[in-house]
Amino acid sequence: MAELRLQPESEPKLAEWWESTKPKEGDQQLVCEVLRTIINGTWRGRWYWTQDLADDQPGFPLVTIQPRETLRVLIRFWPAEDPPEFELVSIFDEDDSPDED
Repeated sequence: MAELRLQPESEPKLAEWWESTKPKEGDQQLVCEVLRTIINGTWRGRWYWTQDLADDQPGFPLVTIQPRETLRVLIRFWPAEDPPEFELVSIFDEDDSPDED
């Protein structure tokens, strides 16, 4: 499998999360490891992940990777690009989400 490339449009999302107060201790290292394994193509056997089957773009799957219990890294694959790319959709911690009653 060819190495994937992070879409340049994703870099501001990563920088915004990285520089915010949201990452907990160790989160930045986990996200770096997730991105490294995505780029190298070894992520499927390394992390718990799910694919959004209700996604409106089935050819470009939206995947949620869970490097720890509440941390989520959402990515979308763009396999038709040359080289293949992935988009960082968002990074969030479910504990930081506002409660919905």
